Amino acid sequence: MIKILIERHVQKGKEGFLMDLLNKLRTELIQQPGYVSGELLQSTEDKATFFALSTWFSTLDWKSWESDPRRLAIESKIEKLLTDSSKLTVATAF
Repeated sequence: MIKILIERHVQKGKEGFLMDLLNKLRTELIQQPGYVSGELLQSTEDKATFFALSTWFSTLDWKSWESDPRRLAIESKIEKLLTDSSKLTVATAF
C-alpha cells in the first residue's frame, strides 16, 4: 500500500470554497478502484494550510486516479484558489 499526501495553501477568505471542492473530490474518489481510505486535515498553526492524506493499494491505482478527467477538472478549480502549487508526496510504510 502507498500513502499520498497533498499539501495546499489557500488564499485568505477562500477556505470554504476549497472545502467544498475537496468534498466534491472525495465523493468521486471513494468510487475509484484501489482507494482504501482518506482524511482531510487543516493545520492548527496556519488555517490556510490543508492536507489530503489518502491510502491506495498500489501506485498504479493512484496513478490511474491522478490522471482521471474527473479529478483533473476539480483540481483545476482548486488550483485557482491556492497561493502556490499543491505539493504532492508519495510514501510507503516501512
